[in-house]
Amino acid sequence: MKAATIFVLAASTLAPLASAWKLELWTSDGRKANMHGTNDSGCKNIAFTPVLNVNKAKFSPKTDWHTDPSTFELYVNKNCDGLSYRNDGGTYKLSARKIRSYKVY
Repeated sequence: MKAATIFVLAASTLAPLASAWKLELWTSDGRKANMHGTNDSGCKNIAFTPVLNVNKAKFSPKTDWHTDPSTFELYVNKNCDGLSYRNDGGTYKLSARKIRSYKVY
């Protein structure tokens, strides 16, 4: 019984460490991409074929034990070239646009 109690306490103590910002992108062809992290992402390329034709984005910036990022950006080209969209936390409907990279900061 003591071992089970210790395990439950340890698991509940570690649970907040798993909290991370989350960026979700939906496409016009029904696909969904999920990205997450605890710090600023830097530039990240999205490796989907065919390229994501994004029409909805949801950004949840809440993190535990880290400074919450405030902004996400979506780019037309790889390596964060050609800014297509920028916003803060929330859910946004977009006119469909090809997205190949993103940043969260």
